[in-house]
Amino acid sequence: MSFATPTFNLDINIWRAGLTPVSPPSLTVRGNLALGRRTASYQGVISSPNEPIMSLLLPPGTDIRGPMCANPDACVEAPAGTGRYYTVVGLDDSGKGFPNEHRVALLAWTDSFGAWPVPVP
Repeated sequence: MSFATPTFNLDINIWRAGLTPVSPPSLTVRGNLALGRRTASYQGVISSPNEPIMSLLLPPGTDIRGPMCANPDACVEAPAGTGRYYTVVGLDDSGKGFPNEHRVALLAWTDSFGAWPVPVP
């Protein structure tokens, strides 16, 4: 059984390094914020023990930048307009070279740009 291409159902705002959510996003793309039904080892990914690592699934070739990039992303808001901010702590492609190829960014919660709204949207 092959894996299906994810449904990209949410608008996602991305800010490059040096920018903050008070400026317009560097990029707005469609994506899928996922937790669960994916198996991977997150060993070596820096995160608090009390927060999950979220998977942000994106179309192949999406210009999102991880910590290994020269100009990494400062933050991601997912879904766009909600005040739910994350930092990119890992990035790679899944299904590379296959019809179901997509990009996976590993996200960790951040309150660097203010606390999340209550209740969480």
